[in-house]
Amino acid sequence: MAVTKPLLKCLVADDELQIGMLVREALFQQGYESDVVSDGDQAARKLAQGEYSLIVSDVMMPSKTGVELVHDLRARGVLTPVVLMSSYLSEETLFSCSAVEHLAFLQKPFALGDLRQAISRATSSVRC
Repeated sequence: MAVTKPLLKCLVADDELQIGMLVREALFQQGYESDVVSDGDQAARKLAQGEYSLIVSDVMMPSKTGVELVHDLRARGVLTPVVLMSSYLSEETLFSCSAVEHLAFLQKPFALGDLRQAISRATSSVRC
């Protein structure tokens, strides 16, 4: 009888459903089981309900941005690795997160290899 490795849990937050589903499928291929939500408030509720090994979030979402989500987590001492995705990363966004550990940025549109690299940067102990 074959023993299967348990999947790691990931939260994907993006107000564009197609992107959320694409990321979920790519993460499944890397051993993650993902919950997909479409706004920052839904993401915050999911994070309050359970632990995740990784968070992949859009920067600009209704109700709460990905940056606000990261700052809320870090203020509570939660160091879950985060990949923030955006089609436009402003200098302000980059600066506000420059000291945040376990965080990587991913420019949209992206190739799946770029997503894998961003996850690797976020899960390393180095600031990204």
